[in-house]
Amino acid sequence: MQQNIKSLLGLVLGASILTGCGVGTPTATHGSLTYQPGSVNLNVFRADGVSKKKVLVTFKGQTDLKQFQTRTKMRVSSVIAPLNAASIEISGNLSPEQAVAKLKADPSVAYAEFDRAAILDEVKVNDPQRSKQYALDMVNANDAWGITMGKTSVTIAIVDSGVDLDHPDLKAKLVKPKSTVDATAKDDMGHGTHVAGIAAAITNNNEGISGLAANAMIMPVRVLGGPSGGSAATVAEGIIYAADNGADVINMSLGFYDKPDVIEKAVAYALKKNVVIVATMGNNNIERRRYPAAFDGVIAVGSTDSADKKSQFSNFGDWISVAAPGTDIMSTFPTYPVQIGGTKGYTSLSGTSMAAPLVAGLAGLVRSHYPNMAPAQVKALIEKTSVDLGDKGFDKNFGHGRIDAFKAVSK
Repeated sequence: MQQNIKSLLGLVLGASILTGCGVGTPTATHGSLTYQPGSVNLNVFRADGVSKKKVLVTFKGQTDLKQFQTRTKMRVSSVIAPLNAASIEISGNLSPEQAVAKLKADPSVAYAEFDRAAILDEVKVNDPQRSKQYALDMVNANDAWGITMGKTSVTIAIVDSGVDLDHPDLKAKLVKPKSTVDATAKDDMGHGTHVAGIAAAITNNNEGISGLAANAMIMPVRVLGGPSGGSAATVAEGIIYAADNGADVINMSLGFYDKPDVIEKAVAYALKKNVVIVATMGNNNIERRRYPAAFDGVIAVGSTDSADKKSQFSNFGDWISVAAPGTDIMSTFPTYPVQIGGTKGYTSLSGTSMAAPLVAGLAGLVRSHYPNMAPAQVKALIEKTSVDLGDKGFDKNFGHGRIDAFKAVSK
């Protein structure tokens, strides 16, 4: 039976039986990602982050998956239908390099690449008792809120380690939670919960902190953590899910120092579906392209500190769009123990991970105030209204400058 991959759009990605194809139940088995950037279960990933067990392929067109498996002697473990792509289990004693070469030679395959571990941005736990969110003051949040606090019709997807689904400062605004690594979108790291609060925690509720896009909704999309870890495949599936389920903005406080083809295609897919995409430059203080931040159309975010200086850890380069406060940022944190550690409920963390969701929150305000703006227009507006820092004009440390929420929504 001929099975067109694109006909599988209705399936739950990575967790469905491909009826009639004879491929069984796809599973996405990746390494366990502990909270050490790049550290993974080496039973599944090599030290360089390349999967020992999985290869990602993009098909040229209509593909009979049963015949493909018979021909290659490799199993299709999951399908990313909108990308006409699949995750393939490496068979026998083949090395990842041998498997990629074999799959590239198959007549049905347009592209094959290693699956690899996703690197979660490093953060540092600081004083959890800070009473001020200086970042909101620096980006003129109060003045921006005089114009708009966002709308409930706007949704920001947090493609990350999940969210504390019962957090009192988040629970009431969570919509369509999803996990591509296991059965729950509940955060077991702490990272995603912190990111979500910066972007859009509930405001004016006498509880905890304020989020920049105060009235926007949050879509928790868990692509990292849990027993299955997280990789290019799970991140790509998360991007597709967010784009297909009503996200207006996607925040990705994560990245890859190589260039996964499947992530590039997923980003392009989301942009075509009118989604603004925000991603981090990274925390290694180096000039090295990192993805998805370096892909065309993405708002790439670096970090500043409370003195409007470049954060010491922030990466830099000519693909940066803007900067935002990311040093010592107070936000929501899981109300139960998690991998990062820190005070339950709220804590301060540092990283470009904390800068990006402030930009995502601003994108949420812009999409609320200017609902007809395309992603490229939102990106251009945020860049144009940023406060110039460092060298005059665009520079590698700050891009177009540090964001200013008031200027962005008052144009």
